[in-house]
Amino acid sequence: MNTSEYRTRQEFIKRENPKGKDYIIGLDAGYSSVKVFFEKEIFCFPSYAKKLEDNMLSVAGDMDILYEDLETNEVYMLGYTAQDMIDSIDTNDTDGELFSRKRYNNKKFQILCNAAIGIAIMDKSDDREIVIQTGLPTSYVEGDTVPMKKAICKPAKFRLRIGTGNWHTIEYEIKNKNVYIMPQPAGSLYSVMMLNDGSYTHNARQYLFSNILVMDVGFGTFDFYGIKSRAIACKESIDELGMREVLKHTSKKILTELNEDIRVQALQKNLQKGTVTCVDEDKMKTEERPIGAYVEASSEEVFLEAMERSKNVTNTFRDYNYIIVTGGTGGAWIEKIKKYFSEMKSITILQGNQNDKLSYIYSNVRGYYLYRYNLNVRNS
Repeated sequence: MNTSEYRTRQEFIKRENPKGKDYIIGLDAGYSSVKVFFEKEIFCFPSYAKKLEDNMLSVAGDMDILYEDLETNEVYMLGYTAQDMIDSIDTNDTDGELFSRKRYNNKKFQILCNAAIGIAIMDKSDDREIVIQTGLPTSYVEGDTVPMKKAICKPAKFRLRIGTGNWHTIEYEIKNKNVYIMPQPAGSLYSVMMLNDGSYTHNARQYLFSNILVMDVGFGTFDFYGIKSRAIACKESIDELGMREVLKHTSKKILTELNEDIRVQALQKNLQKGTVTCVDEDKMKTEERPIGAYVEASSEEVFLEAMERSKNVTNTFRDYNYIIVTGGTGGAWIEKIKKYFSEMKSITILQGNQNDKLSYIYSNVRGYYLYRYNLNVRNS
């Protein structure tokens, strides 16, 4: 298998998207990556920030995202390059800070959100108000909306450098009334119902008047958002049942079979190259060993567990006509999911990216943006 497809991606896609009365930004600050959708671009980068020390080399690389806090003068590397700087046994950064539900007060989470918004407004040249549409795991919305809004609305002043480009000073303050939060899977529901110009598809009404379930399998959570008879019937989140769990299983297999201890975040580099460097300390010898079989076996194990637990959440999918599969892990599992439901003739599987062949990781954030754009234009 191609293990690089399991690595958290970093990319910037220039594209004209519909332009709102206000300056709308769709923001999905996930456990694995930060995704952004706005009128000029779609982009994502890994949700990882590493503080740089004075003795680190200052040569710029194409994949670098550098963030300078203008209050403390601290400099952080973000995203792909920051992940590549993780030591294989590093436990300080990898196992808690940014994977915790209560991460909103964490400085690195703040930096990641600031940077995402900063990139989106870097070339903004008008006085339109910034409006943010974001989301939270389904069962977190009620309890976490206030701290999430607080993190986004905190006044920000910093510098950014993307790749080998110039430094840009960014300063903004977003009004609380301009930050909107919905259940994350609802983003994919709107994405399935909306075209790239912000209009609804011809079958959007059919979906809304049917019984429809969104299964959003991300990095840290497996979220369900179900509608029956035009009323919300299911709002559940299962923690530790996404790609992070796949990588934890993979890490354990590598330790058992190859005697190499590689933590989840550090494993990203190995996914990229598809191998682990095994060191024979007695013979002073190294050997590259493939890890594809471990990743594939781990993915299958977690998938089967996820399907069993989803039956409990959904009453074995009774009464649902459609299931929307979304999220990065959902995309990785789409063929498994189609096969799993192949004998349930009453259910049609819909792909979260069916109206726009972007990666599944963007399905929620695309829906955030287009939903808010539609309301913004309609109310102008």
